[in-house]
Amino acid sequence: MRDPTFVAFATMKGGAGKSTLTTLVASYLYYNEGLDVVAIDCDDSQFSLEKYRKHDLQVSKVNPFHHRRLVKFYKTFRKDKAYKIMCTPVANAVSLIKEYLENGENPDVVFFDITGTINNPDIPNLLAVMDYIFVPTSVETGEAASSIAFANHVKNKMMTTGKTNVKELSLIWTKAYTRQKNRVMEAMDDYLAKLGLHSLETIIPNSSKYTKDGLPAGNERIFRSTLLPPDNTLLKGSNLPELVKEIREIIKV
Repeated sequence: MRDPTFVAFATMKGGAGKSTLTTLVASYLYYNEGLDVVAIDCDDSQFSLEKYRKHDLQVSKVNPFHHRRLVKFYKTFRKDKAYKIMCTPVANAVSLIKEYLENGENPDVVFFDITGTINNPDIPNLLAVMDYIFVPTSVETGEAASSIAFANHVKNKMMTTGKTNVKELSLIWTKAYTRQKNRVMEAMDDYLAKLGLHSLETIIPNSSKYTKDGLPAGNERIFRSTLLPPDNTLLKGSNLPELVKEIREIIKV
C-alpha cells in the first residue's frame, strides 16, 4: 500500500481555471481511468468544487436527460459513488486529510484546490506538504505576471530550502486560441527557463466546452462534472486526455 500523492492546482489570481482543472483532471482519473481520488477544496472564499457538486446533483435531479445518463453510467461503473469532495479553510486542510487517511481511506491521489496570497502563512505551510504543484495561467499580462510570481516564489523560496515535499512545479497554459503552443507561449517558456521554471507541453484551448456542466432542461452535453466523466463527443480538441496523460507521467500514478 502506497501513500497517496498530494497534488495542488494553485494560483494567486482568480479566473485562471484552477477549480475547473481540478474538477476535470480528478473526474477523468476517477471515472475514465479508475484511480481513486479525493478533492480538497481549500478556497474558502467561494468553495467552487462544492458549488460544482451541488449544481451537478441538482441538474441530475431535475433534468430527465441527465438523470438517465447518470443512472446508466453508474450501472456499469465499478464504483458505486462519486469521488469525495471536502471543503475546509487552508489552515485545517492538513489535519482534515490526515484524519481521513487515518480512518483507513487510501486514495491514489488527493487533489487540493488552493488560492490566496503567499503572505498568508497557512498557504505556504499547505503547499509545503504537496508532492506536485500545477499553476494554471494564461498569456494575459496581469494573469501571467501573477502566476509566474507565485510559481517563482514557491520554486526559489520554498523548494530550494529542502523543507517541502514538492518534487516538481509546472505551469499550465490555459485559455489558448490554438491547440499547440504559439510564439508568445514559446517566448514565455524561454523566460520561465531563466527563472528555473517550466510549463507543461499540453495547453488548454479557449473553449466554452470547459464550462459545460448541464442545464436544468434540454439535452446539452456535459463536459465539466463531479459526478460523471466528460461527454465523449466533447473530448475531441479539448486536450484533456493529453493533459491527464502528461500529469500522470509527472506524478507517477
